[in-house]
Amino acid sequence: MPNIPEEVACVTTLGSLLGIAMANVQDAPSVFGPTERGIDVVFDLEGRRIGAQHTVFHFDEGTPGQRGSQARATEERAARQTTGATAMWIDPNWQRALVYRINEKIDIADRHDNRDVVAATWLVVSALLPRHGAAASTAILEALITTTELDRLFNAALTASRFDRVYLMLHLRQVVFGWHRGGVWQRVADPDARGREEGRRQALGTLDLIRRHGKGEL
Repeated sequence: MPNIPEEVACVTTLGSLLGIAMANVQDAPSVFGPTERGIDVVFDLEGRRIGAQHTVFHFDEGTPGQRGSQARATEERAARQTTGATAMWIDPNWQRALVYRINEKIDIADRHDNRDVVAATWLVVSALLPRHGAAASTAILEALITTTELDRLFNAALTASRFDRVYLMLHLRQVVFGWHRGGVWQRVADPDARGREEGRRQALGTLDLIRRHGKGEL
C-alpha cells in the first residue's frame, strides 16, 4: 500500500532541495478522488499544476526469480524488533534495480493521459530514505552514479514516455540527479559539493608538496 504522507513529504523535500516554490502540495486522491490516474502527488509551480508519480528505490529489485524486494522485507522485520540500525550488505550495482523501478513507472504513466488535469507529469524516485526500517534497503552508493550512465540507461525510454521531468533523490545525502525532456541528466542539487571540492584541492595540494619535497624543490 502507498504511504501517502511519505509521498507528499518526499515531493515537498524535492522542492526544498531544488530551491523551487511548490505550493498546495497534496496527495492526488484528495484532489482527483479515488479514480486511478497514475499520479501520487499534485502541486502548483509558477501558476501551473504539476502531477508527480513517486516511487522508492530498493537495491535488490529486478532480481531474476524474485518478486519485490527481500531487502525491504528483511529491514522492516528487523525494525519492528529493534530501534537500532540494520546491518545489511548493499549491492553496489544500482543499475538493474533503478531500471526496474523507472520502467515500471513509465508503464504506469503510459496508461494514463492526464493532460486535462495537469500541465506536466514528473517522476520522483526516492533513495536513502531517512526512516527507521528503510535506510539500508533503499541505499544507493552516490559515488558510483554518473550522469553518463544515467543518460545511457534512461534517455531514450524517458523521451518516449509521458514524463516531462525525472528526479533521483538521495535523501540522506541531500543529492538530486535530474532529467528534463530535451535535456540530459545532471546533478541538480548537492549542498556538500563545495566542501568536497575544497577537500579535493587540499588533498592535491598536499600531494604536490610531497612530490616537490621528494624532488628537493622545497
